[in-house]
Amino acid sequence: MKNIITLGLIVCSAFCSAQSISVKEGNEKFSTGSQPAVITTIHENNMDEVMNQWKKVLKDYKNEKVKDKDNEVFGDNILIKDWGNNPVDFYTRFDEDKKSKTVKMAVAVDLGGTYLSSATDKDKVKYVEKMVKDFAVKMTKEPIEDAVKDSEKVLAKLEDTQKDLEKDKKNLQEDIVNYKSKITKAEKDIIVKDAEIVTKKSEVNVQKKVVDASAGAVNEQAKSSQKIYNKLEDQLNDLEKDKKKLKEDISDYNAKIKKAELDIKKNDEDQAKKKHEIEAQKKVVDENRKKLDSVK
Repeated sequence: MKNIITLGLIVCSAFCSAQSISVKEGNEKFSTGSQPAVITTIHENNMDEVMNQWKKVLKDYKNEKVKDKDNEVFGDNILIKDWGNNPVDFYTRFDEDKKSKTVKMAVAVDLGGTYLSSATDKDKVKYVEKMVKDFAVKMTKEPIEDAVKDSEKVLAKLEDTQKDLEKDKKNLQEDIVNYKSKITKAEKDIIVKDAEIVTKKSEVNVQKKVVDASAGAVNEQAKSSQKIYNKLEDQLNDLEKDKKKLKEDISDYNAKIKKAELDIKKNDEDQAKKKHEIEAQKKVVDENRKKLDSVK
């Protein structure tokens, strides 16, 4: 257990430090040769997006032109008011590592014959370092923020599906209770129908004797007896049809109960699977949030 916790801390430490944005001074190769520069690494992004956004940053300053060529952005005569009225040239080199999803960024500033470094002006270097770090943090955070939003949407959809499954199960359980109630009522109705059928059969048998007895009677009397007999038989048939329909209903309700029970079993399996997916997605959301929080 102790080893697992230790490993978790190591992984967390490596994870968090992987997104920490740092800037440093060093020498990098530019179109003008090797120059002192402010260097950083942007995570979770691609070079095209980073270059386009950096050009927008430089264009926010007064400038002659901002253009790019061969992975280098050139800002001509950039005027930084905090530095006075003397424009400077910005050279920014980008190198992408697609496998690690990182973009190395190096910024050299031509002050007019000499390049900016701590040896020439520490305050201006600090200004560029802040400018570069703020940009790197922003460009690292944006795709992670999108990942957080996307993972949260997936989680919300999974949770909605889980709620729907729970609602479906509740409806199925209510259906079973309803079907069983209908079966109970139908069984009671059959008992009543059986009693009515017995009574009606007795009436039919009695009337049959009347018909047989009136066979030699006058025509009108025989017709009347036969009419009553036919009516009683029809009523008996209706009762037997009603009983048959009740039995069919019971059979249908039992079939529906069986299907609902199978659906509940499948629903339980789906819920178990969905809960597992939700827990896994919560971890994804949590990891993305931690990754975002670690960018500073």
